Amino acid sequence: MKLKKLTAAFIAAATAITPLSFNAPSSTAFADDSSTIAALPEWIPSDFDSASEFRNTYGATHIDNGLICIVCPDRARKGRSEDTYGFELRATENMGQELKHEIYTYEYTETCFDVFVYKPKKQGNIDLTVVDPHDQVKPSDNDTDSETEPSEIAEYNFAVDQNLNITETDIFSWLPDSMTEYSAYTKKNGEVSVKDNYVVFCTMKIEQFGDRWEPDSNNKNDKLKYLLTSDCTMPAFDLYCDAPIEQIYVYQAVEDGHAKLSWTRTSTVRPDPNDPNPYTLTADCAILDNAKTVLLPGQVKVTLTDSDTNEPIVYQNDSDTDFSYMLFRECDPGDGYVENPAVTGLKTNPSIIRYADLSEDREYTFHLEQSSSVKDYSVLKDETNVVRNDNNSYELVFKLKYTPTGDINDDGEFNIADALLLKKWLLAAPDAELKNWKAADFCNDDILDAFDLCLMKSALIQMIDVPYIEPDTAIEFGGPHLTVLEDYLPCYSGPDKSYSTIMTLPKGAFIREQGYQKDNDKWIFIQYHDQYGWIRLFKEDNLTPTAWYEEVAAKPVIYLYPEKETDVHVELELTEAELSSTYPKYNNGWDVTAYPDGTLLNKADGSHHRYLFWDAVNCRTIFDFNKGYCIAGSDTESFLREKLTYMGLTEEEMNEFIVYWLPLMEHNKYNLISFQGDVYTDSAKLNITPTPDSMLRVFMAYTPLEEAIDIEPQQLETFERNGFTVVEWGGCVIQ
Repeated sequence: MKLKKLTAAFIAAATAITPLSFNAPSSTAFADDSSTIAALPEWIPSDFDSASEFRNTYGATHIDNGLICIVCPDRARKGRSEDTYGFELRATENMGQELKHEIYTYEYTETCFDVFVYKPKKQGNIDLTVVDPHDQVKPSDNDTDSETEPSEIAEYNFAVDQNLNITETDIFSWLPDSMTEYSAYTKKNGEVSVKDNYVVFCTMKIEQFGDRWEPDSNNKNDKLKYLLTSDCTMPAFDLYCDAPIEQIYVYQAVEDGHAKLSWTRTSTVRPDPNDPNPYTLTADCAILDNAKTVLLPGQVKVTLTDSDTNEPIVYQNDSDTDFSYMLFRECDPGDGYVENPAVTGLKTNPSIIRYADLSEDREYTFHLEQSSSVKDYSVLKDETNVVRNDNNSYELVFKLKYTPTGDINDDGEFNIADALLLKKWLLAAPDAELKNWKAADFCNDDILDAFDLCLMKSALIQMIDVPYIEPDTAIEFGGPHLTVLEDYLPCYSGPDKSYSTIMTLPKGAFIREQGYQKDNDKWIFIQYHDQYGWIRLFKEDNLTPTAWYEEVAAKPVIYLYPEKETDVHVELELTEAELSSTYPKYNNGWDVTAYPDGTLLNKADGSHHRYLFWDAVNCRTIFDFNKGYCIAGSDTESFLREKLTYMGLTEEEMNEFIVYWLPLMEHNKYNLISFQGDVYTDSAKLNITPTPDSMLRVFMAYTPLEEAIDIEPQQLETFERNGFTVVEWGGCVIQ
C-alpha cells in the first residue's frame, strides 16, 4: 500500500445601401474654439446622397473620431425658406461645441436632412436634443400660462470618459434605426425579442399591397406600456415607393407578472384565400425584478449569487471560447436516458439564455459547473432555486460559496509562504508585496486583517499531512471525465469508507478518473481541481450511480455484406455504457434484410439504410493508451487514410469515417490516437445471426494534446474479407 501526501493548492488556475447620386450643397470644414480650421472626417455627410447613405447605414447617430454626428430627416416646406423648415440642436450646457449644422435637399423630393456634428470637450453625460423651432407647444396641457417651447423631435444621450471616449447610452445604442441595423437585428433576434425590460416588435410592410400593422384588439394589460416607434425604412421613400417599410415598435415593462401582447398585419390588396387569418406577432412575457427584466418562452435567466451576502457575484467573461461557468440542461423522459442535453457558457451575471427547443411538455433539470480556472468560488448544489414561469421561461439562481485560494504571492500554490507573506504585510514590512491580495480575503469583506490570517492558517492545517492511497493502475492518458450526481459526495483517502474523508464533491462537479484498483469496479481514483482521492461509483444498492461518465461512444456504424440476400438479426450488448441513440430504431435488436452490396432493408418499417447506427453515453470503459500514435492535427487526414486502408476499410467506409471525425480532430495541435481491441469489443459485444464469416471492428480513441509526446507505436493488423462480412467503425474523444 503506497501513501502520498496531499500538498496541492485549493483550485487550479484554471451591406450598406447605395442610394442614387444627387448634387447638393456641402460643408467640409469647421472652426473650433481657437478658430483653427480642420477638415471633417469623410464619414460625415456632405450632401443629400451621403446623408441618405448615413441614415441607411448608421441610423440617426454615429460616433467616431471624437465626434457625434446626428442626421434627422425632415420635410422641406414649399419655398425652402429658413423661416419655414430646419431643426435645431440643444445640448447639455458647457459640455462641448456644435461644429456643423447643414440642411441637404434635393429638388425632386420634399425630404431633406438636417446634419449636426457635435464635439464633446470634457468628461460627463451629454444630452443632445433635436427640436423643431417652427412647431411651438406648451410644456404642459394643464399649464395655460407657460410659454411655448419648440417641439422635441428626438433626444440622444451620451457618456464621455476622462479620455473623451464617447458611448451612446440611450435606447438607440442597441435598438435599430437604419436598414442595415434592422437587417442584422432581425437576423439575430427574430421579429419578436426582448432586451432587459423592453419588448421589441420588428415589422415590415409594402404600402402598395395595402399592408397595415396594428396592435391586436385583445391587447389589454397594464404591465406593458408603449414607448416608441423606430423607423428603419430607407429615407426619401417617396422616391423609392416600391421599397418595404420597416418599423420597430417598442414597449416597456412597468409591473411584474404575466402579459401577452400582439401586433397584426393585414392586407387589403392581397389576402391569402387559403389562409384567412392575418399574420400576427405575439410576445408572451414573464416580467420580473420590479419590471426590470422580461423573459419570452424558452428563455432562461441565470443568476449567480454569493451564499453569504445573497448579492449577485460580479462576473464578466469577454471570451467566446473559454467560459468559467457552464450551464447544463438535461431532460429525463422517465426511462433513465437523458434526452436533448445542452451546454451553454455564461458570459455575464445574470445571463439570459434562449433555448429554441424548450418544450412545455417536458421537465428539465439544470446544473452549474465551473472550470478549474475559477478561483475563490464553489457551487453549492443544495441551494439552487429553479422557477418555471407560466410562459415556459425559467429563472435559475445558483448560490456560490466564497472560498479564496490563499495564493497571495501568485506562484500557483497555497502554502506556508503565503501565510508568512500576509503576516509581514500586516506588520507593514516594506518588502511585503501582495501579488493577489484578494486571494487572502477569507472574510470576504474587501479588507485584509488578522482575522484573514487566522482563517488562512486554519485552511493550511486542513491541507497538511492528508495521505491517500495510490491506485494499482494509474491512467496517464485518456482518463475519462465524470460529472458528480450526488450532493456532497464523499471523497476518501482510500477505496473504502473506513478511510478518512479528504473532501466532499458538490453535485455537478467535473472530475477526471486518474486510476483504479484491480478487481475493484466500485471505486475509482479521481482528481478534482488539485486534490486527489477515491469515490464510490454507486450507492449502497450498487445500482444508483453517484457519478456520470461524460465520454460518449460516438457514431459506431455497422455494415453487413452477405454473399446473397439474407435476413440478419443484430444484437448489441453494452457492459460499460448505456445505449443512447439508434437508427433505425433498436428494438431488442435490429432485424434487417441484407444484400451483397451492403444495402439494408429494415423489416420494422420498410426503410432502406446503408448501415446500422448506434451511440452510447456514460461510457465507463478505460481505453488503452499504452501504445498508439501522436499525430499533428494538420496531419490527421493523411494518417487516417493510411491506417484505415491498412486495417481493411473500403474507400467508401474510410471516407465516411474521415468525414465524421476529421472536423473534430484536424484543428487540435496534436492528437494522441489508439485503435482499441479487446477493451472495446468486450464492452460492446455484437451478437449476429447468422454468424458472420469475417468481422472487422475499428474503434478509435483519441485525446487532444497541446504538446507532442513520445509513445510506442501501435502494431495494427490487416483484415481479409471472406464470406458473410461485417464491418464496424466508431470512436471516442477523451477530453
